[in-house]
Amino acid sequence: MNANEALLAALRHERFVPDKIDAFAGAELSAKYGGVPVSPGGKLSVAQTANAPELEWPLADDESASYTVLMFDVDAPSRSASHGLCWLHWAVGDVPGLDIARGSEIVPYAGPTPPAGSGPHRYVLVVYRQAEEMGVRQLGRPKFDPLRFAHSQALEPVAANFFVAENE
Repeated sequence: MNANEALLAALRHERFVPDKIDAFAGAELSAKYGGVPVSPGGKLSVAQTANAPELEWPLADDESASYTVLMFDVDAPSRSASHGLCWLHWAVGDVPGLDIARGSEIVPYAGPTPPAGSGPHRYVLVVYRQAEEMGVRQLGRPKFDPLRFAHSQALEPVAANFFVAENE
């Protein structure tokens, strides 16, 4: 099993695909927090993830393609009480190529801050290819439905990764 197949298997095992992300080819999103790489399902501290990660993903053949980056907590407020909706931690649209700084920030980055005693939380990072310019300029953080949002904006997932953080 290659790395992309292993990632897709992990995403399916956690029910991120198909519950939160449409099925896709399974490219691993390269994410680093302060130089520390994110491995699918790996544990990171709240302190390590306080600032936005550096991201890289496979680019489309079309150099004019734009992307949307999302990060969400699937276990808010806790894994047993999440009600199937997520807490949105970051959203950037209209990203040209890999240049997130030139994208339109819809929701500023907020690092993981799971409530103390709520157990481990899973944080998902997804990059989507946009079909057209992003029409959304504002999103709420609580009760976010990433699958519904992606469908409403005709977003196609191209890369993903996830990690676990806990406020012990």
